Amino acid sequence: MAGLIIMSMIMLAISASGIISTGHNSGIAFPDTVDNNAMAVTSVSWYSPNSTELPAPGSNGIPLYVTFTSYATITDANISLNLSAYKSPLSYTYISGPNSDVRTYNIIPEIEQGHSYTIMQLVNISKISKYQYYDENLTYSNTTISGNTTFTIPVGHPQIGLISYITNPPVIYQNEKFIKLTAYTENTGTSAMKNVKVNITSSDYNIVTPVQYSIAYYPQGKLLNFTFYINADNITGKAPVYLHINNDTYTLNTFIHSNGKQSLSISVLKKSLVSDTKKQIMIFYLNDTGNRTYLDVQVHMLSPSIIAIHVSSSNPLGALTANNVTFAQIKPGESITVTYVVDTSSAPSGNYPVQMLVQYHFNNTAETFDRVYTYNQKIVPTTTQQVENALVEPLYAGLTAMIIIILISIGAIAVHSKRKSRNVEKKMNKMAQEEKKDSKKNP
Repeated sequence: MAGLIIMSMIMLAISASGIISTGHNSGIAFPDTVDNNAMAVTSVSWYSPNSTELPAPGSNGIPLYVTFTSYATITDANISLNLSAYKSPLSYTYISGPNSDVRTYNIIPEIEQGHSYTIMQLVNISKISKYQYYDENLTYSNTTISGNTTFTIPVGHPQIGLISYITNPPVIYQNEKFIKLTAYTENTGTSAMKNVKVNITSSDYNIVTPVQYSIAYYPQGKLLNFTFYINADNITGKAPVYLHINNDTYTLNTFIHSNGKQSLSISVLKKSLVSDTKKQIMIFYLNDTGNRTYLDVQVHMLSPSIIAIHVSSSNPLGALTANNVTFAQIKPGESITVTYVVDTSSAPSGNYPVQMLVQYHFNNTAETFDRVYTYNQKIVPTTTQQVENALVEPLYAGLTAMIIIILISIGAIAVHSKRKSRNVEKKMNKMAQEEKKDSKKNP
């Protein structure tokens, strides 16, 4: 009994440097070469003795559990892993600094024939790991025997790839905003990947959000989707989007279609409007010259203040919808007529700019597109104004002439009167002089 207690104390003492478990051999997981016919490794696992998860390149301080079975009884055996750092990306984890002994030595008082034992070693895996399996050695020794057995250590390799991608709407048009692009990915590798960066770039779209996804841990066998919102530029044709997953790049092929503005022809019936007149007719024509159907077409007239859509006094609320003319669709080759009843204010004759706004969308997108048509509307005076102008203008000219004649006449009369008064005065002076002379002759 005392021997068993001492054995238990020794086992607890050495467990600080490694984990040792024993059990009767229930079958070898995968046989390896056996040197000196002493022992063979029966299973290898990471993280825990029964785990099937594999670490990825760049992992540090990962517990490696190695289970071996002895074909002989060995006392006071020193068991350890002999990692070949110069041949493989595996190395010992430093415990308390680079100058410390980092290998775990497992001293087992007695290894019984036919029994299984498990030891643990903390291991670092280099980022440059490229192969999935690496051959390493399990060494054993005591005062009378030494040897090693070769076994294989698996290292996981994550492989995140693109499965598929979709856009919403599925058909993209030039200048379309807030297009939803979703990329579906899967880690088909043999281990998880840490610190995954995912983003997209494109010369044909503006990336709205997000700029980049940062995933701390992407598990093996997991599917993840990444959604981006983009705005299409004013171009048509092929428009690739590049999906970047860390150092890997995938091309997402998209196509930007014409938004139909050039295929929607708008014209107006050239007709003058009369100033200060109600209930006049303005007629526009919309023609679909393309090969797509325009849906939910809404027409709005953007007119200057001198032109207003007529609203009946019996229905004043009609002003809220009078400017909005709606058509369910315009099919390819079809022409529709838009008629407005308008009132004009008292304004000088001339040309005034008028705009028509047409809004529509197609059957494969919820995006609303705009088409603006601008033209100059001619305003002419009323018939009364024309008559008044015709009458008033000659009258003003006649009055001016009469005034000039009167002024000339008045001036002539004034001059004539002045001359006449001078002649009378001269005659009076002459008569006075003659009387004076007669008085001298006949005193």
